[in-house]
Amino acid sequence: MRNKILFICSLLLVLFFNAAAQQDSLKKIQVDSSKKGCSDVACHGNLLKQEVVHHPVERGECEKCHQSTGSLHPQANVKGFTLTKQIPALCYKCHDENNVQKHVHSPVQKGLCLECHNPHNSPESNLLVINPESKLCEKCHNLESAKKPVKHEPVVKGECIKCHDPHQSDNARLLNLASPALCLKCHKKQAEEIKLAYVHPPFRDNCLNCHAQHSSSEAKLLNLTPKNLCVYCHDDMKKRMENATVVHGALTDKKGCINCHSPHASAEKKFLVADVNHLCLSCHDRGYPVGTRRIRNIAQAIQNSKNPHAAIYKFSCIACHDPHTSESPDLLNKAFPSTTYTVVKKENFALCFECHKSEMLDKSNAALTSFRNGDVNLHYVHVNGDKGRSCVVCHDPHGTPNDHLIKDNTQFGSWTMPLNYKVIPNGGSCSPGCHAERKYERVAVINPKN
Repeated sequence: MRNKILFICSLLLVLFFNAAAQQDSLKKIQVDSSKKGCSDVACHGNLLKQEVVHHPVERGECEKCHQSTGSLHPQANVKGFTLTKQIPALCYKCHDENNVQKHVHSPVQKGLCLECHNPHNSPESNLLVINPESKLCEKCHNLESAKKPVKHEPVVKGECIKCHDPHQSDNARLLNLASPALCLKCHKKQAEEIKLAYVHPPFRDNCLNCHAQHSSSEAKLLNLTPKNLCVYCHDDMKKRMENATVVHGALTDKKGCINCHSPHASAEKKFLVADVNHLCLSCHDRGYPVGTRRIRNIAQAIQNSKNPHAAIYKFSCIACHDPHTSESPDLLNKAFPSTTYTVVKKENFALCFECHKSEMLDKSNAALTSFRNGDVNLHYVHVNGDKGRSCVVCHDPHGTPNDHLIKDNTQFGSWTMPLNYKVIPNGGSCSPGCHAERKYERVAVINPKN
């Protein structure tokens, strides 16, 4: 029995010393492997092949991430090393945690760092498993919104992270910044526009109110055509355009509203791209055919005028014209005769009487007009009754080379009839085709009747 016990003790000692020797051998192998390097060509040489190498690998600090299991390494079908911590805790030993903001990318939230990153080396600066980055994003994100013909430049270049943080963000959709701040980082012109006095609320709120972020069928990445986009919000204008007799041509062409209005911001009220008069005359500096009519060169009429109509400079073009819609062929704001002859009622000349006194139509109120012969009101003589003349028979509402906005000639059917107006001391004369030369002289009117 004693011999048997001695045999067992001897056997245990042998096994103990063999195990100790094996551990020493393993330590020796690990030391030798460390000196030789894990990335030796015969072992893990591929870890240094790519352009970008993870810093611990590059410095030979494999033990920062890997630790021995105690098994001899290398040997077939035996894992000699394990990670020092589980991912993502291992990554967060060196890298800041990327799961603390409001919105966390799903792989990050699940701790799947290796879904996107190679832990050893990569041809891409962020150690991505697929290069370029857009191809990596496409593994999970099937961007139908990026397949329309007009594409955002970062989409074309595959620069997803120009707008999106791949890990986390306090902004929805993992945006690096909220809109419009994000957009203004690249769009410098709009970055200056947002500083102007009048900023379009959708622009100040979020660029995506009007623009698609990835691609669109419309130029400028608009969500709709310019006209349809504007009336999507301005539905009152849509109703006006649908019901009006006349719609301003600037509204109906391809550019629509942005012919006159900035979609972002302006130094002018109503987001106009220029002050009203310069804006109008930037188009009305030439003639336009409209059906059987022709809109003449208004800028030329004003420039050649001795005394342009005061309303143009005091109140601008929109004092008389509606820039959008009207029942008048000339887009007038209020009633005004469209024919040479008209029934003379004050309401038929409502546009003129916004500024001028309607009493000048009364026979007894000669003192209210300079166009009088003694105490005879010549305005009344010309316009009273059921066949009164329109103001524009004699006057140009924009400007002429003559005093009192008197025209050189007037159109009477197909006949261009000269007026032959002349100024004389304290009055004037004219000899148009409709009557012989007549003169008028103003005299002081004492106690005119009201």
